[in-house]
Amino acid sequence: MNKKKLTELVGYEPSAEMKRMILDNVKTSGLSIEECADKYALPPMFIPDDNGNFKHNGETFTAETFEKRYPHRKFITIKSR
Repeated sequence: MNKKKLTELVGYEPSAEMKRMILDNVKTSGLSIEECADKYALPPMFIPDDNGNFKHNGETFTAETFEKRYPHRKFITIKSR
């Protein structure tokens, strides 16, 4: 696991101690690096359009399709009344 990939997964540059915690969690839990890193990640926030779609990394998603594509990620959708 390189530093850039882990930074992408958590949304910020993790400290050396945070990297050790994530990698130790992978070893002891048997979960994937993505699942373990998500516990420490800042969840992405999305504002859906009128159809419930939002963009992430150049792709268009609904809440359901995002959840299917990234089952290990938490995310926040912001809706107006």
